[in-house]
Amino acid sequence: MREYLLPKSGFRTVFVIGKGGVGKTTTSAALAVALSKKGYRTLIVSLDPAHNLGDVFMVKLTDKPKKLAENLYASELDMEKLIKGYLKHLEKNLKNMYRYLTVINLEKYFEVLSYSPGIEEYATLEAVREILVSGNEWDVIVFDTPPTGLTLRVLALPRISLIWADRLIEIRRKILERRRAIARIQGEQKFVVGGEEITLAKEEEEDAVMKELKAYRSEVEFVERVITDPDRTSVVAVMNPEMLPLYETERAYESLKKFGIPFNLVVVNKVITLEKDIPELRVKLDAQKKVLSGIEKRFRGIDIIRIPMFAEEPRGLEWLEKLGGSVLEG
Repeated sequence: MREYLLPKSGFRTVFVIGKGGVGKTTTSAALAVALSKKGYRTLIVSLDPAHNLGDVFMVKLTDKPKKLAENLYASELDMEKLIKGYLKHLEKNLKNMYRYLTVINLEKYFEVLSYSPGIEEYATLEAVREILVSGNEWDVIVFDTPPTGLTLRVLALPRISLIWADRLIEIRRKILERRRAIARIQGEQKFVVGGEEITLAKEEEEDAVMKELKAYRSEVEFVERVITDPDRTSVVAVMNPEMLPLYETERAYESLKKFGIPFNLVVVNKVITLEKDIPELRVKLDAQKKVLSGIEKRFRGIDIIRIPMFAEEPRGLEWLEKLGGSVLEG
């Protein structure tokens, strides 16, 4: 039994990462099924905009967890809906914090922002945070992630956002200090907006901007704490026995190590196994052998399992349970 995939203190989070087309969704689904069969209340969530999770389970999924079997629930998050919800939340907060800046056309600003680089990553992070906040409803949460590049940026965001939040809090403190200095000389700074008199905040506990910055920092710190805790989080990388997936998995491993995110298992999917030598496949088998040897060398100390290429695509609970047993049991 692979203990690093099982809950220890609270819920366990498993991020299944990998290049597109390597069988990441099938592996995620199989692992979720195996965990649910062990009696763990398991939620599997697809974060990938190109959803295939419902196809693997052969059911229609939405962004609300759907019960598929005893202890097994699944959902597919709508990226467009996530982005709209995230921007709506930002817009509401900005309007509350900067009511006196009525000249800013926030609606137009957020309409443009929805197309800005990085918005998918922040919306995905917010979705992950909301799921983790409700994590005590589950024993295990399995995330079927987008292709590696986007996933790594999302997992790196908490650490980066904490740096930004600390810097912005520092700047805000200096602004409040200067407001207090000005108030001592010129008196209170007041504005009238919509018939309401507004006094600029000078103390941290009454400043809406500082409150929002601290709240955001707390939210991000929670995610950072969960995903860097080896007792709470595991990363499973899925790859095919080919050079390009090997290079990408190696880069992912190095990136996650920098951010202190536990990387526990490499699943080598679609490995060709033959009982007798077939000349037509000899070249492909030689190339595969070279890659498999490279995997063993480059991921020393990391658990590695090989999944054979099946005659048919694993779909449905019965097939997935068999595959999941291989991933979970070792």
